[in-house]
Amino acid sequence: MVIWKDGERKWGACEDRCPHRLAPLSEGRIQNGNLACNYHGWEFDRKGACLANPQSGMLAGDPICKADKAKARAFPVQVAQGMLWIWPESGSHAWLESAMQAPVLVPEAADPKWTGSDAVPVFSTWRANWDLWMENTMDPSHVNWLHDGTAGKWEDAYPMKMRLLDNAVDAHKGFTVQHDGYSKTQSKAGLKVTRQYLPPCTNRYVYEYSDGRVDIFAIYFTPISPGVTRSFFKFVSQNPPKGFALISKVPQWLFHNLSGSMSDQDAVMLHTQDYALREDPKHWRGYYLPSQADRAVAAFRVWLHEKAGGDVGWAKGATSADLPPKLSRDQLLSRWDRHTKDCASCKQAMATIDQIQTGLTVSSAALLMLALFTTAQHRSAIADSTLIELGLGASLLIVREALRKLNQNYIAGSGNVYNLRKKPATKTDIDAPANPGVM
Repeated sequence: MVIWKDGERKWGACEDRCPHRLAPLSEGRIQNGNLACNYHGWEFDRKGACLANPQSGMLAGDPICKADKAKARAFPVQVAQGMLWIWPESGSHAWLESAMQAPVLVPEAADPKWTGSDAVPVFSTWRANWDLWMENTMDPSHVNWLHDGTAGKWEDAYPMKMRLLDNAVDAHKGFTVQHDGYSKTQSKAGLKVTRQYLPPCTNRYVYEYSDGRVDIFAIYFTPISPGVTRSFFKFVSQNPPKGFALISKVPQWLFHNLSGSMSDQDAVMLHTQDYALREDPKHWRGYYLPSQADRAVAAFRVWLHEKAGGDVGWAKGATSADLPPKLSRDQLLSRWDRHTKDCASCKQAMATIDQIQTGLTVSSAALLMLALFTTAQHRSAIADSTLIELGLGASLLIVREALRKLNQNYIAGSGNVYNLRKKPATKTDIDAPANPGVM
């Protein structure tokens, strides 16, 4: 698709091909508030109507422009909670159908009574299929294991009790599960959690604490192509702990990238799991799900395979098994590919950090030259001013290196952020019996 804002500042979405000779409209421009093809200048409004045909001198209303063949295939668009929602059908009835169907949202995410509701959802693009990401977020029992050091601890793990409400999975309404804490700490605190799957792409998770605090997680997953998924995440709270409001003061680019460490761990696991799942002739039925903690995963698989056709309706007959080549860990954890390249805030931060690094390098070099000049002038013991100049130069280089690591680890690169508690093996570790759960 090609997506743009027209002259009325309203969003439009069209198939990325011009009806003239199938050139990509995404290579076009906004002309007179309309989407113009860069190949021959044909113009279209947000409903796909042809408004100009320069080759024949025709404009909107003329016979050539009014012809059905002159129309770009357009899709209705709604804007809600800072996101674009596109109705995946075109044609004469699509606009009315879209107007009658609101997006499936988590209402608290935009309610000003909830702290954090004014934030923009954080998005990322992942190299694993949509169904695995759905499973992952419905499976909190993995947190203490996979996210050891970020969101949990191995030694704090606790058998979780989960139940499927009304023992029901509905094609349109999805399902709801409830469970207690999945750590010893949470269990003692009396945590109660409700997880709702709202088809086709919405997850609403409510965490209720005994002290009156309530946290709600809104997670939306969009299938992009086989093996590629985009997520949109938002978190709101009532009666949050002190200091929570300070999160809104953190620069957007910094919050985006510091919040990604836990997802790094998911990304590595799900990318490899995706290939194993598609290669298994039993597919998900090759799973062994004996625990209460697995009930939400089982319910989702029932919904997908018994209520919803078993797969995303990919174009051109593709299936979720048509995976692209595997990525290396560095490629998989690249913040640039996953988020930064599509985020204006983070790209601006990168450019600013580059400028600061250049300025620090130049300043350090200038101070070094000044120190050498001062030493040459005195020809004897190093003057106090020389020491100050050298110290300032060294300090600037240290700051420059810190910025380089910030850029590499959290904004553009794929730094060593996968497991924050992972340490080099000690002799005790080497001599200990093998633990099959250790990554």
